[in-house]
Amino acid sequence: MSPLPAAVILGDLYLVRCFHGTEIPLVIAGSDPTDPIFRSRYARRTAIIAPWEHPENALADLERLAASFDERPVLLYDNDEQLKFVSRHREQLAPFYRLPLPAADLVEALVDKREFGRFARVRGLPVPRQIASRDVDGPEAALAKLRLPCVIKPDLRRGWWAQPELFVDGPRKAFLVKTPVELRTRWTELARGSVANFVVQEYIPGGEDRIYSFHAYVDATGVVKGWFLGKKIRTFPRSAGISTFLELVHEPGLAELGLDIVERTGIVGPMKMDFKRDPAGRFHLLEINARFNLWHHLGAASGVNLPLVAYQDLTGSFTDDPPCYTTEIRWLSLVNDVRTFLRSYRPSGALRWRDWIGSLRGRVIYEQFQWDDPMPFLTDQYRYARAVVRRLASGAKAAAA
Repeated sequence: MSPLPAAVILGDLYLVRCFHGTEIPLVIAGSDPTDPIFRSRYARRTAIIAPWEHPENALADLERLAASFDERPVLLYDNDEQLKFVSRHREQLAPFYRLPLPAADLVEALVDKREFGRFARVRGLPVPRQIASRDVDGPEAALAKLRLPCVIKPDLRRGWWAQPELFVDGPRKAFLVKTPVELRTRWTELARGSVANFVVQEYIPGGEDRIYSFHAYVDATGVVKGWFLGKKIRTFPRSAGISTFLELVHEPGLAELGLDIVERTGIVGPMKMDFKRDPAGRFHLLEINARFNLWHHLGAASGVNLPLVAYQDLTGSFTDDPPCYTTEIRWLSLVNDVRTFLRSYRPSGALRWRDWIGSLRGRVIYEQFQWDDPMPFLTDQYRYARAVVRRLASGAKAAAA
């Protein structure tokens, strides 16, 4: 029996755990040797590659890694920087790796919020109205074309959090502006900082618990090999924050819409669509990501393992019908969920202590911690503790001076 092709993972810990219990050789590759993911016991090998900012070196490292295997491995990625790198160098990488990629022009349209807005309008997708800062002459032009409230988010995520003074209450993915003064102020702050290009999009009413997502893997012929639906429960911070508590759901109308958009866009490979449900029950498409993401660990635990489906498709071993999923398990980032409860949900009266504790009952999987693979969690907590000690020491030294 010939050895199974390896899965080379550029992404996060959740991708590694999607392959736990299989015989597939896992290789973790990245540029930061201190990343806790390298401490996972599930990996057969680890490999250090050059940062994406040095593409020639990164390509050479990836080619050397692939050449060490008898079979061409599958390459899996989970953020926009990795997606852009792999897509833009697909011709060099294709002889060495099996790549679950959409067309190059589609990738470029999806990773840039400005281009995605144009792409969506051309195809008649149900997106909120938006304008790009590059296309208008300042906030007054935006106010003349859009209705408040609006959200402001970057064209590209890279560099978004480089102005820490704007994120004192947590890592927001976007800013909500309700008045002309707020829009002008935020526009000026962003334009003079590290994020020169951004989009302003009309706001769909409702909290983060109205954010839904459609996840799928589509083969090269356009056949959906597996899919599931998710819903956010809480985020940190409460508005436009990172996910802290997630669940899977069954929403037939959303499933139908997601499958229709797959067909209308021609997207293949792994993908995630984010939607927001308005008070009337209509779903508005916010973005499409053509990559793997943190939801896949929950999907795998619930019956639909999309990274494994992708591997099976790319290696010619997929034979089953699209799997089904349950909604009994939830995903929890415990530390961040405690933060958002104490800083936002509880002070605002949105959630009481007993309600928060009650919400954590039932079957839960965690962002990092897992009993049979504890070292990534322990490594991360050690790094966090050291950072806290350094900050305290620095503060004490400054006070003494």
